[in-house]
Amino acid sequence: MEIRTLGSKERLLAASLLDSWRLAEGWSAGDRFRRQAEFDPTWSDENVFIAVEQEKPVALLSVFPRRLRILGHEIPSGGIGNLYTLPELRGQGIATELIDSACDAMRTRGLELAVTFPGHSPATPEFFAKRGWHTWGGQQTILRRESEPARRKTAGEDEAFEIRAVSAGDTRILQSVKSIHAAYSASRSGTVVRDDLLWAACFELLPAPREEFWAVRRGGLTVAYVRASIVDDVLTITEFGRFEDGADALARLIASLLEPRADDPLCEAADGRIASDELRSFAVLPAFDDIGLTVALEHCGIRSHPMDDARASFRCVNLIGFASRLDVDLLPEEDGTGLLKRILPPDGMVFWPVDRF
Repeated sequence: MEIRTLGSKERLLAASLLDSWRLAEGWSAGDRFRRQAEFDPTWSDENVFIAVEQEKPVALLSVFPRRLRILGHEIPSGGIGNLYTLPELRGQGIATELIDSACDAMRTRGLELAVTFPGHSPATPEFFAKRGWHTWGGQQTILRRESEPARRKTAGEDEAFEIRAVSAGDTRILQSVKSIHAAYSASRSGTVVRDDLLWAACFELLPAPREEFWAVRRGGLTVAYVRASIVDDVLTITEFGRFEDGADALARLIASLLEPRADDPLCEAADGRIASDELRSFAVLPAFDDIGLTVALEHCGIRSHPMDDARASFRCVNLIGFASRLDVDLLPEEDGTGLLKRILPPDGMVFWPVDRF
């Protein structure tokens, strides 16, 4: 068994290997891999690690270089995704070798932190914890529309808000969305810093084949936005943001996602397996610390219910460099897991699903 990086002529073989991994959103991990190879500005063959047996890939792992906000600092990090081993070869330590090789390469390339989002068996949070990763247990929020809003709308209130779909060609609105994202995410550890190249690719690098991307304008100015997809057959708000005075506008926008549609594009993405009224009966929201939004959602008749969520797993690949960048002193004999537990409480982390690898 040979562990190495991908050769340029092996991309089709790698994608074919991942086609065996069917995702719940109606596509395969191979489809996602092809999209990443075409659109991710950080993608390269050197960031794909494979296990080869008899000249054929039998396991694979991708690294996605990103800058993560941690305690107000931008940390050069590597996201691990597409971790897959042929079922008949699992349990032989191949995935562990891939992960270790990838982390060694990250350290050499100047990355200080590795992050992944554990999923279903066998790549569970427990799998990564046994290999030196620290998993953040946290909560997601389930949003449901009540039969009656907590308050009645005032005359002309609806006219104050204009909800518009956002596309890559909407330069003016997208520029406002970028500003909102930078302001809203800057104080939240765990979010990805996006440059213009990542923003240009964001319409293609999705957690599902199709998404809804909406912005809400008030008085001609964009004040909030939201992105949503079907993830694991559930309507999931994959990212949102607002300016300081945009809580009501964002709540109104989120409430609109819970309204059934006659021709629902997200139902089409699910191959008609679910009707619009069922799909939009609730939505999953990432954990967030926005009290103003919570209150505004209640005013719109939207109730929130917490739900446990193992959000991410971290591993320090350059402990000294990471601590130095944060200007944090290491305690005697403190390892990467100990440092992460000390400085990053679970309720202080926000991970937008749209950024997951």
